[in-house]
Amino acid sequence: MEIRCLLTQQQLDEAAKLSDSIFRDSEQVSMQAAFPGVFSEALGQSYGAFDNGKLVSFMGLVPAVLRIGEARLPIYSLGSVCTHPDYRGQGKASEILTKILEHIDRAGASLLLVSGGRSLYTRAGCCTYGQVHRYLWEEGQPLPSRPVPEGTVLRELAPTDWFRLYELASSRRSRYEQSVWDLAGLIHAEALSTCYKLQHKVLVAENAEGDLLTFAVIGVPYSDTPKREPHLIEWGGAAEGMPALLSYAIRTYGLKKLNIPVPWHEDKLAAELAGLPCNTGKATGTVYIVNPERLLGHMYPYLKSVDAGAADSLRITRLEDGRTSVALDGWTAELTVQETVSMFFDPAPEFQAPEELKKRLSALFPIPFPYDAGLNYV
Repeated sequence: MEIRCLLTQQQLDEAAKLSDSIFRDSEQVSMQAAFPGVFSEALGQSYGAFDNGKLVSFMGLVPAVLRIGEARLPIYSLGSVCTHPDYRGQGKASEILTKILEHIDRAGASLLLVSGGRSLYTRAGCCTYGQVHRYLWEEGQPLPSRPVPEGTVLRELAPTDWFRLYELASSRRSRYEQSVWDLAGLIHAEALSTCYKLQHKVLVAENAEGDLLTFAVIGVPYSDTPKREPHLIEWGGAAEGMPALLSYAIRTYGLKKLNIPVPWHEDKLAAELAGLPCNTGKATGTVYIVNPERLLGHMYPYLKSVDAGAADSLRITRLEDGRTSVALDGWTAELTVQETVSMFFDPAPEFQAPEELKKRLSALFPIPFPYDAGLNYV
C-alpha cells in the first residue's frame, strides 16, 4: 500500500469517479467539475492511497490565502474524503490524514479547514469554531427592507461587470483572496450549491452612475428534489443593499424559502436582517491550527491594527504535549487545543485563564474569520 500526492491526471480522474460513487447521484454534476482545485494536477496537493496501483482512498487538499485586514493567512481546505467500500475500516484515511498534516506544516500553512467534524478529524486535533447566525426567510414572512436610492437597478450579473464585482469582493475586510478569474471560476463551479442541488444566480445592485453597490451569489434549486433550501452563498458591498437584492431574488426565482448565513462579525448585514428567525451556531466545518506561533505571526498585521500594544506583548508557544502557552503583560495560561481554537475564533471564548488575561486577550480576539461555506468551500 502506497500513500502519496502528485497524482497524475489519470489518477485524479479515478479519484473523481470514486468520489462521485459516494457523494453524487444522477442529478448532480461530477465532483471533478464542482471542485476543480481538488482534482488539479497543476496544484498537486491531493493525496491518494494505492493498493498495487489501484486508487482505494482519497483526500482532496486545496491551498488558499485568507485576507483579514492587512494580514495574509496561508491555509488549506480538506474535502472529498472517500475510501472504496472494500478498504474501509483499515485505517487508511487516518494514515493519509497524518501525511497531509505533515505536508501542510512543511508548506508553512497556518490552518486547515475541514468540511466535516467526524472522529477521524477530531482525533487529529480539528475543532469546531466561530459563530454563524443563520437567518431563514419563509414564504408569508415579511423580509426586512429599506428603500434603495433613486435610480438603483437590481439585475443579474452582466459580462461587463467583472471588474466592478472584483472591486466589491476585494473591499471586504475578511475574505478569501480571489482574482477576477477565481471569482468567475468559483461561481461557475458551484461547489457547495451542487451538493445541495442548487445552481448559482449572481445579482447586483447598480446605482444611477453605473457603480455596483452590492452583489449576492444565491443558490436556487435546479431540481424538484433539492437537498437544501435556497441559500445565500456569498455577498459583498454595502449591507444596506442586501434586503432589496434578496427580495429581488425571491420574486424573480419564485423562492419559498431562503437561508441566509451571516458570520458574527458581519454585524451590518445582521442589523439589516433583524426580525427574521435566526439560529446561531458554530461554523460549518472544523479547523486545525497547524502551528499557533505561526498563526500569531501571520495574524500580527491585523492584530497590530486592533491594539498595537497588546499585539507586541502577546506571546504564544506550542508546548510538547500539544497545549499552548499564552502570555500577555505578565499574565500567563496554558490552553488545550480546543481552548486555543476558542481563544482565536469564538466570540464567547471558553478557556481557563486569569480574568485579567482574558480581558487583555479580548482586545485582540476573536479573529473575524471568513465564512467557511462560501464560494471557496471544499
